[in-house]
Amino acid sequence: MTISEKVAYIQGLFDGMGLDKSESGESRILAEMLEVLKQVGEQLDSVDATLDEFGEEIDALSDDLSDVEEAVFDDEADDEDEVDEDFFEVACPNCGEDLVIDDGVLEAGAVDCPACGQKFALSFDEDEEDSQPSEED
Repeated sequence: MTISEKVAYIQGLFDGMGLDKSESGESRILAEMLEVLKQVGEQLDSVDATLDEFGEEIDALSDDLSDVEEAVFDDEADDEDEVDEDFFEVACPNCGEDLVIDDGVLEAGAVDCPACGQKFALSFDEDEEDSQPSEED
């Protein structure tokens, strides 16, 4: 039973008792209190309806946000795969250590081997993906 329904029930009891608010002060106070209760009940019903609407809007926004997250995070996963493709593995001609280098180092054409400390040049053809290291003089 909602607040408005309870207030209507109390109003029915008041009316059923045959109390006339013009006859006594107590009846008048009770009638005024019932009027205030009616207004409170109407306000609460309005708040409940508004909350229901907000709940529906929040659900819709949550669904939209899930779609956006899926699109964004799927794109990031694709970007990570692309980043992995930008790294190359070459062996140091001095110590044989396998090194992983990126496009920037590849474009520079020279690598400092962290294992042996020697610097060596990279030579490659523009059409090949794998680079062939060659020793620097």
